[in-house]
Amino acid sequence: MSKESGKPNASSEAARVRLTLDLSQRLNAIVDRIAAENESSKADVLRFAIEFLGAATDAKKAGMHVGAWKDDDGNRREREFVGI
Repeated sequence: MSKESGKPNASSEAARVRLTLDLSQRLNAIVDRIAAENESSKADVLRFAIEFLGAATDAKKAGMHVGAWKDDDGNRREREFVGI
């Protein structure tokens, strides 16, 4: 952080933390599949998942519902994500 402004500076924004993670075979297969489908790395999939869960958690705290929906021929199909 910059002492003058109290805001993060460019070097602290770029700082990374290395993380070791054990996954079940099932979760690893899911991460592999998503990475392949999106032509991205497994690390990028996990980074996105953390950002997504953070946004979903913030939305839930703000009283919003978190989910997915699809409109098929005028019929709306919804799925709410619970446990967030």
